Amino acid sequence: MSRAASDTLEKVSGEFEAEVLANLESGRKETDAAVESVRKETEEAVAKIIETSVKQAESVKRQIVGAAELEARNAQLRSLEKAVNGAIELATKEITGLSGSRHDEAIRRLIEEGLDVIGGKAKVSCASKDRRQVASAIKKLGPKAKVTLGNETVETMGGVVLTTPDGSVRFDNTFEARLERMKPTLRKDVAALLTGT
Repeated sequence: MSRAASDTLEKVSGEFEAEVLANLESGRKETDAAVESVRKETEEAVAKIIETSVKQAESVKRQIVGAAELEARNAQLRSLEKAVNGAIELATKEITGLSGSRHDEAIRRLIEEGLDVIGGKAKVSCASKDRRQVASAIKKLGPKAKVTLGNETVETMGGVVLTTPDGSVRFDNTFEARLERMKPTLRKDVAALLTGT
């Protein structure tokens, strides 16, 4: 082969080699850029997954803690209600066990309290078993109190119901009604005992 052909071949071969090397370098740079892009996307995806997982874990934690707090509060309320009901039962036994002068005094005080609420004129109703004590208590109030014993009976373990002569105002001062009115105070007192506050 001639020298000119050899030089041409060498020149073409060098240009081809340079072009191939340039293409390889360009491909390497593109590959490096693609790898870097994928690495960044992967890091971002991993960070998002971790962030989402942390948020989900915190949400689950809050739900678990909230459910446990709610259950504890419900248990506390059940205990409170049980204690209040126990106190009511004890008070009911104590009240139904009243007799003699203690019972008469309780009836008198219930009538006087009712008169303070509805005024000096009233009709008093009671359980049939208490009619004698109520009549006696009304007599002891004297003529200044305009109180009469009504004919109707009240289904109650004890106590009285007072109404104004025209029937417009009624005050239930039976033992059951008094205990029912005391429940909020009992709940508060029992809660204070249970919590130590």
